[in-house]
Amino acid sequence: MNQTKPPSTRVYPLVGSKLNSFLILAFAPLPILFYFGLLSAVIPLYGFLLLLMKSQKLFTFKEATTTQKITGLIILVGSFFAYFAVVHIYPKAAFYTNANYAAYILGLFLIFFELKTLKESISPLILITAATSSALISQMLQPILSPYTNNLAQIVVSVLRLVGINASIYSRSNIPIITFPSLSGTTVSGAFVYECIGIYSMIAFSIILTVILFEDPSSPKVKLAYSIIGLIGTSALNILRITIIFVTNYFYGAEAGGTIHYIIGYALFSAWIVAFLYAYSKRQFMRAKLISIWKRIV
Repeated sequence: MNQTKPPSTRVYPLVGSKLNSFLILAFAPLPILFYFGLLSAVIPLYGFLLLLMKSQKLFTFKEATTTQKITGLIILVGSFFAYFAVVHIYPKAAFYTNANYAAYILGLFLIFFELKTLKESISPLILITAATSSALISQMLQPILSPYTNNLAQIVVSVLRLVGINASIYSRSNIPIITFPSLSGTTVSGAFVYECIGIYSMIAFSIILTVILFEDPSSPKVKLAYSIIGLIGTSALNILRITIIFVTNYFYGAEAGGTIHYIIGYALFSAWIVAFLYAYSKRQFMRAKLISIWKRIV
């Protein structure tokens, strides 16, 4: 009696799979960036997520040659010393920077995949390395954007008044100071400096948006429309962030406000970028839904 053998199934262990090994090693340095600051790791995190999105495509590429693996290993090991080059350009750099991480990812690509795979690494590498330059971009823009701090401070004061807080504003050494009586009777004052205009979140959002749109095949009109919506939303988010900090000061005191000041920016920005990218990915469905609702109305 002939028996047909069932097709064999091979189970690849997590580390045993080439692709999973690559992704695990790619993620490994991110906790180091988180250690030096949440903001420094936000953009590289999206670079890693972009690698995850490309994972199925990466699996189709062939294995690297021996020469290429050796080259990749040299770059990977050397990536941990990239700090000593970056610190001369940006003295405030932490020991392990986004430039280190970008070189590390490049080395991994050369070790795991054939050379033509590098075109799949361009977007993540741009995303990661651009994060290193965000602080330098912010410093370059400071002379141009600093005069607008007073305008934004006036907007925040108006929002605070709308929620019932009797806030006022005055200037000290050309720096706007927002002040108001707290619920406990003490006076709360806060300097509205250049960093308060949300330049870091705007640069971070612009970097992420640029790379995501570069990967997307949509029409230029759609990309432009969502870019404008995204930048306006990021600006509004910054006003909300500052308002939440001052409202916390009003109700719970300066200590609670200081704690909120440290975490609220990361929380709001992360929630906003996830919501925006989700809405962008579902734009065709949402458009069809809105058209359907409009037709029912008219």
